[in-house]
Amino acid sequence: MNYNLCIVQFDRSNRKPDINAQKMIQILKEVKEADFILLPEDWLGPLVVDEDYHMSVIGLMQNSLPSENILLISGAQYVRQSEVIISTGAFVTKKRIAFYDKIFPSHAIGERHFVTPGTRQPVFEYRGIKVSAVVCVDLFYPEIVRKLALKGAQIIFNPANIPAGRMDLWQHIGITRAAENTVFLAMANNTRTSYPDGREVTGRSFVAGPDGLFFNDTDTEPGILRATLDISLIDQVRSRWKYLDDVSKKCPQLMKGDSDN
Repeated sequence: MNYNLCIVQFDRSNRKPDINAQKMIQILKEVKEADFILLPEDWLGPLVVDEDYHMSVIGLMQNSLPSENILLISGAQYVRQSEVIISTGAFVTKKRIAFYDKIFPSHAIGERHFVTPGTRQPVFEYRGIKVSAVVCVDLFYPEIVRKLALKGAQIIFNPANIPAGRMDLWQHIGITRAAENTVFLAMANNTRTSYPDGREVTGRSFVAGPDGLFFNDTDTEPGILRATLDISLIDQVRSRWKYLDDVSKKCPQLMKGDSDN
């Protein structure tokens, strides 16, 4: 079965979350013929927002979805919850919201000084397909994606905010994670923005397939990357590549201690 994926490559304003929210809501209203819509990490901007504000934005996006048949992957944002700050995003439909977190805040950019590691990483089932999300640098931990694939995830979403100098590496890692787990992997990036240290973020969002060959990417311009995902390709590849079967049968300890959040 085919699913239509739209990845929003977003040109955010660094310190104006309200403007970013208004712009994104307008984009969502205009998306047509989509089953999944993926947003980047920190598309509201690099600031920490209160949980109430974050929930209000999620609610506005939920109401702006043009169809009941769309699953929105909201991207992840720094959110203040009581005594801690986490990086969290959500799976959003017209009727349901389920949250996922960044498990390993980045050491390289100093997130660990203020962001608490998250715990929520559900496999979300919608319209007959199972999906999950790994935020930004969590993609670099093969154990995370492998566990999600063993739990049945067929599409792994990677909302991220990656500088231009790292995008070649990111695309290679994305292709590897997709092929070694025989899943689709979709990454959304911001564009026309920058890190606090001046490094430019210039898009190049992408989708990688379970065969290591399917690959679709975009340029540096803001807009929507559209891709059609033929889920039957997963079974075709797995009939030849038995990586998940081998691990699940010979390394069952990988599943110990896990729970669906």
